[in-house]
Amino acid sequence: MKFEIHTAIGHGPALPPAPLDTHEAAREFTATLAHLLQVEPVRVIHDEYRAAEYVWTNVTVSLPAVGEAVFSVDSRKTAREAVRLYLDNKTVPFVWTDSESAGQAFARAVADAARERDARAARQG
Repeated sequence: MKFEIHTAIGHGPALPPAPLDTHEAAREFTATLAHLLQVEPVRVIHDEYRAAEYVWTNVTVSLPAVGEAVFSVDSRKTAREAVRLYLDNKTVPFVWTDSESAGQAFARAVADAARERDARAARQG
């Protein structure tokens, strides 16, 4: 599937490396979401905010009929503690092990959350 990632990066002083490669994770996150949910992303935005002591990264993927999937990374924390995952502004729990890349793990968690949300809505509807 084709998608373009729009990147906005503020510049500041040199910083210690991020807990994960957010550019690679963004590509994997987007591609895996598109594959798992069989939907082409409408928009992908990769924002980085750089301050003197840290980098805050947000990757937002807008998916038709699914919603907005976001992962955020705070470089002040260690890898697994640094990441927050959301679907339509609701926190999504996830498990990230060494056997799977970060982007794939985040996408699987969001896809599972979307399916659970849709199943719950169907039961209530």
